[in-house]
Amino acid sequence: MSEEARNRKSAKVVDPATAPRGELRRDRGYTVELVNPGIGATQIDLHVNVLTRGGAEGPSHLHRTSENVYYVLEGKVRVRIDGVDHELTAGMAGFVPPGVPHSVTNIGDQDAKIVEIYSPPDAGYEMVEDEG
Repeated sequence: MSEEARNRKSAKVVDPATAPRGELRRDRGYTVELVNPGIGATQIDLHVNVLTRGGAEGPSHLHRTSENVYYVLEGKVRVRIDGVDHELTAGMAGFVPPGVPHSVTNIGDQDAKIVEIYSPPDAGYEMVEDEG
């Protein structure tokens, strides 16, 4: 059995302290990759985004075929969904259907930490004109 096949068939436990990290667009912070196709997930992508205080506006984008959820762990963010602004604070969630333009921006006085989930993963990410 190939390593790829073994990854698809085995459960995983991911420690955020040692998980892969990547830079967010526009130098707004970083993402901690927890569950995605890289570890064998085929139906979900789960990561934590840390948005730096005073960072740039989030880029407007959409996911052609993915549902997208933001869940705020810490801080305050503005989630713009189809041109409408929503302020979310710790404990609040925002849902974005497939194909709907959206963005997320830290608007608080501290770094914001959000869980982002989309399903299915890698399903048609596209940048769009600013919808605000």
